[in-house]
Amino acid sequence: MVPQSGAPGPIVVPTPTACQVRCAGCRGILNVPAGITEFACPNCKLQQMLPPELRHQQQQQQGIAQGIDPSKIQLPCAHCKSLLNVPHGLDRFVCPQCKVELAVDLTKLHNYLTTLSNGGFTTTAYISGQPEEVVVDVEREEDEGGTIGETFTDYRPSKLSIGPPHPDPVVETSSLSAVQPPEPTYELKIAEEMEKSSALSSLQLETIIYASQRHSQHLPDNKRAGFFMGDGAGVGKGRTIAGLIWENWQHGRRKAVWLSVSSDLKFDARRDLDDVGATCVEVHALNKLPYSKLDSKSVGIMEGVIFLTYSSLIASSEKGRSRLQQLVKWCGPENDGLLVFDECHKAKNLVPESGGQATRTGEAVLEIQVQLPEARVVYCSATGASEPRNMGYMRHLRKEELEHLNLWQWI
Repeated sequence: MVPQSGAPGPIVVPTPTACQVRCAGCRGILNVPAGITEFACPNCKLQQMLPPELRHQQQQQQGIAQGIDPSKIQLPCAHCKSLLNVPHGLDRFVCPQCKVELAVDLTKLHNYLTTLSNGGFTTTAYISGQPEEVVVDVEREEDEGGTIGETFTDYRPSKLSIGPPHPDPVVETSSLSAVQPPEPTYELKIAEEMEKSSALSSLQLETIIYASQRHSQHLPDNKRAGFFMGDGAGVGKGRTIAGLIWENWQHGRRKAVWLSVSSDLKFDARRDLDDVGATCVEVHALNKLPYSKLDSKSVGIMEGVIFLTYSSLIASSEKGRSRLQQLVKWCGPENDGLLVFDECHKAKNLVPESGGQATRTGEAVLEIQVQLPEARVVYCSATGASEPRNMGYMRHLRKEELEHLNLWQWI
């Protein structure tokens, strides 16, 4: 380690032929040859990629000074300002001089490396110039509400081997990749059909398996356990929901309720069901139907998917008939079919901010779950857990989890 006092003059080293990174899985140190951005750990076999700042460095092909050891980069401690040789890929460590826990801000490091590649580097100039801190004090950064960037790894189902690879790249943070999913025990009825048609990727089939497995369980208060699908935009949540409806259809559960944000998405739902082979499953737009009994002779809807918006859920007729009660009567109190809340963050204001009131949408989403305790509930949103209070309507998750978030009083 080189302290700030008595710093040496300019250091020139040849372009490194390899860099060192810490594996996101087993946490071992790996030597990655120059020009390689994607690789698998030889120990734990985890597929991963270089973080953005190292990929940028690989592309530059210039001799940036890395300090005494070319596999490391020299960065000053945010607390004592000692100059530290930090291995590539190491994002958290303790300064050996002042013993303060430190973290590398990846965004600032990327900007710093860009500056170096454009204008050269000397250790003396770097210290005297008082650059923007790249290494930050973890305690101070967290107190200020800042976030520490993370590397990402390719996501692939780790305990399932059915279905083709997902057509687009899907990643997760390296810290999340260290968490092992539960053992899959559910036997998928549509597995053989999906293997032949390749309509669903392995990632989507994994979600259907885990959702169905979760729906087979009950919580301590005897209501059926629900499932939260938090896939990001573009992963194909609609196709996954369609596959889940088709799976339940094979088990004789022929009634499903699908809520979303727009009536036009009914056509997307129809397309997704057709794509997974569920052409026989009818999709009925609730806003096109009268307020009378859905399974009456005049309306004649005995099975299929009722598609509606959150606005329709809180609607009522001039005679006081509500859509919510219409749905509950159609399903029946013992109904164990699917109840899908697509874009469920629309109900996030059930738990209001200080001084506010709960929205009608949040209250209606909660009420239909109360009246259908056996429903197989799916909460679906890429931003559903942005704040703990936004999850207040998710009454089919574990009681202990919601108590921890101080949300149990609402459900």
